[in-house]
Amino acid sequence: MKRTIIFLLIAASVGVTLYINQTTKRLSDEVKQLAESILLEDEWFPARPVWWEDDKILAVGVLPEINGDEAAKKACQMMLARSLPVQGLNVEVYDVLKIQRQDDWTLLASSKCQ
Repeated sequence: MKRTIIFLLIAASVGVTLYINQTTKRLSDEVKQLAESILLEDEWFPARPVWWEDDKILAVGVLPEINGDEAAKKACQMMLARSLPVQGLNVEVYDVLKIQRQDDWTLLASSKCQ
């Protein structure tokens, strides 16, 4: 009896996980490429952005003299101004020079696009 219950719980967990993965909307490659090119047009974002966690987080690198909070908000504004479907996207800002020199991905700031 215990084995049957454990088997049913495992099967239910797998089923729920598959359902969540199939119904979660991800950004298309075209939208991601357009977002990257929009950000690369601006001098605040000198490096290509990185997508993390099923396209829910966009990591951007800035130079140390740029305010991280302002950069995160500006990235959201730039993408929303072009009507990209990025509502709910988290933009994280990192020091691009620290990444290049020391492989140090210390989070400077973040903002949620709304």
